[in-house]
Amino acid sequence: MIPISQKPSTLIEAVQASLESAARHAPGEVAPTAILWPDADGQWLPLIPQLRALMPHLLVLGDYEPDQRIGPAIWLRCVIERALPEVPLPDRAVPVVYLPGVGRQTLRSIEDCPDPVVPLVELQYRGAVWCQRNGKDWTVEAFLVSEDSSMELDVAKDSQTRRAMLGALAQLAVTPLSRLRAKRLEAEDFDKLMIEDTPRNLLEWMSDPRGARERWDQGQWSAFRSRCKADYKFDPENDGELVAGERLGMREVEWLGVWQRFVEAPALYPGMPDLLRKAKPSGLVFVKETWPSLNDDAERALRKALSQLTSKNPSEARATVANLESEHGVRRQWVWAKLGQSPLAKALAHLAALVTRTAVGLGGDTPQAMADLYAQGGYLADDAVLRALAEVKSAEDCEAVSAATRAIYLSWVQDAAEHFQKVVAATPLPARGNGRDPVVEADTGTCILFVDGLRFDLGRRLAALAEDRKLRVGDGRRWAAVPTVTATAKPAVSPVAGQIIGHRLGEDFAPETADVGQPATTDRIRKLMAAAGYQCLGASEVGKPQDGAGRAWTEYGEFDSLGHNLQVKLANRIDEQLELLVERIDALLAAGWRQVRVVTDHGWLLVPGGLPNTPLPKYLTESRWSRCATVKAGSHVSVPTAGWYWNPTEIFAFGAGVSCFSKGHEYTHGGLSVQECVIPDLMFSSDIGTAGISANITAVQWLGMRCRVTVEPAGVSAKADVRTKVGDAGSSIVTPKAVDTEGKVGLLVEDESLEGTTVSVVLLDASGHVVAKRATSVGGEE
Repeated sequence: MIPISQKPSTLIEAVQASLESAARHAPGEVAPTAILWPDADGQWLPLIPQLRALMPHLLVLGDYEPDQRIGPAIWLRCVIERALPEVPLPDRAVPVVYLPGVGRQTLRSIEDCPDPVVPLVELQYRGAVWCQRNGKDWTVEAFLVSEDSSMELDVAKDSQTRRAMLGALAQLAVTPLSRLRAKRLEAEDFDKLMIEDTPRNLLEWMSDPRGARERWDQGQWSAFRSRCKADYKFDPENDGELVAGERLGMREVEWLGVWQRFVEAPALYPGMPDLLRKAKPSGLVFVKETWPSLNDDAERALRKALSQLTSKNPSEARATVANLESEHGVRRQWVWAKLGQSPLAKALAHLAALVTRTAVGLGGDTPQAMADLYAQGGYLADDAVLRALAEVKSAEDCEAVSAATRAIYLSWVQDAAEHFQKVVAATPLPARGNGRDPVVEADTGTCILFVDGLRFDLGRRLAALAEDRKLRVGDGRRWAAVPTVTATAKPAVSPVAGQIIGHRLGEDFAPETADVGQPATTDRIRKLMAAAGYQCLGASEVGKPQDGAGRAWTEYGEFDSLGHNLQVKLANRIDEQLELLVERIDALLAAGWRQVRVVTDHGWLLVPGGLPNTPLPKYLTESRWSRCATVKAGSHVSVPTAGWYWNPTEIFAFGAGVSCFSKGHEYTHGGLSVQECVIPDLMFSSDIGTAGISANITAVQWLGMRCRVTVEPAGVSAKADVRTKVGDAGSSIVTPKAVDTEGKVGLLVEDESLEGTTVSVVLLDASGHVVAKRATSVGGEE
């Protein structure tokens, strides 16, 4: 299976990545039971045999062929519910059910749904449907040109090209995208893909000799043998696949082009690694990167070396990792890394970065000076830890990387925390109780998005992801309220923090609302925000940006809850959570919010193998959490103390350095360290709507192929256009027209073959700048 985070290099990989992304679910939601793939015209059928090799959880509606994972609806339901042990599904995989001849509309119209499909209809409510944003089936053409699929190919719109494209789909699916980009694809280009491609055929045969021979008729087999003899001095029938594997691995001159084709899209030929393991000569070889067995040996050696770092001091561990990087770093360029067979070599890159970042301690003689140094690069040590841990999956690899990480990182983060606590003791952090912490506010048109536990390094990664999506990011930071637990820190970043007070520090560390003097729970804070004119949105709601003052509050993300539940394994979920978060930001901006301000309550500490333990007797405390505790009146504790954010005269205790008051914590928060206290405060906006005029598209109505657009305010000087790519004027499918004085405009799509295509209605100012957009489908309904 191709990792979702890996950029697809072929159409078939892009389809797989898109199907897998459909299985992602918002925080607090249950994972979908299945992904339904409707295909009314059966356009994707030629792709299914190839895709099945990449996705063992792909099921197909059809006549009963269990070996091919094809069967009737009732049988599919049994497989999906994992009631048939003889048809196992990969753990945690969400089944994908391909429905040839069944469209999305058929699923939605239960009364008219054919009987053979009826048992699957219910799954669209417990699962998800793979379709375009407008609800239409993904056609091949729509997928190739869409921004949502990340393909964005330039395909001619004529019927001849469309026929050639569908006829060449099996070949198109495995053609490297690098060969399809930067040109307009027409019928001739797709026809050429049908011409015999000997390197691809050779790789298909080497990967699965028996299967290829069964698929090809005698004529194709004879032609294939003839080309192999002429081009590669090799006879598949007499020499066999082991000889082919040896010649490929030895990089003989005639085989260099074949090797390059394999490297471009290795996941398409899953049998190649095992073949090359069997075909490797027993003697000395000079080209190492072509032999997976040599890469396997190197991974084992690296695993042993990293595991042994537990017995070394930090300086020795850093030197060892630097040497290992010199020896193994080159393997990240080998094809085996792309296939996921070099996880330790990939983790080593981040361990090497950790070595660099921890070579010097984090200094600064004031909290602000330390925060500056941390934001200027110190946070990259924390980032390197998470990235290294995320590269490995098996238990033995996780143990090796954890051992190396702990040997290098623990002393650095401990020293930094001790120094931070020293400077904070001399210069306390801003607090609501001393009036030095400004309230988080939202201007008109701003939605505040609260993310629990968005540590500073994750905030920087989120900003980078957003910039990749062409969003503008204002990168800021603030101090977390202390102790750095949600009960104390979340109210501090709410826009109604001025209506929250702190009297006595209780065992739950929560302040009170000034109106009723009750604990500032989520419900009470939301009531205060609603009274202040804020729209309080659910995790999937976008609100009404144009209503009243147009301010909102919403919450998203599971970093903190996943950290407490998964501990160090949180690292494997970071990328997924960041992708979901940037999609949420994008959706809010697309809905019309001018800005999205992302705030968080606290950071956290994460150290593989567990944080050190500092005993704190229970009889000295009223409440004791992992990193902080409320002290009983008259008690004296030997650990550091600080003033509560909401009332600095109220004192709490916290663990010295990165220590905890209980054992077994790899992930935790509540104390004082730069990781817990320096938090991001980010402002996201889109280039759309930043021009000299302000207007919104309030309605799009289709009457056949004619689109009627309503714009507010009426009388705005703007033009409307319909495009397949928002920012590309060349993708327009209509003649742009000016909006009339009543805020209306009609646009005609002349090419009827575009019906159902996902497009965007865009509003343009006098300079042609896009100031508003609205997704729709040609001939569709809003």
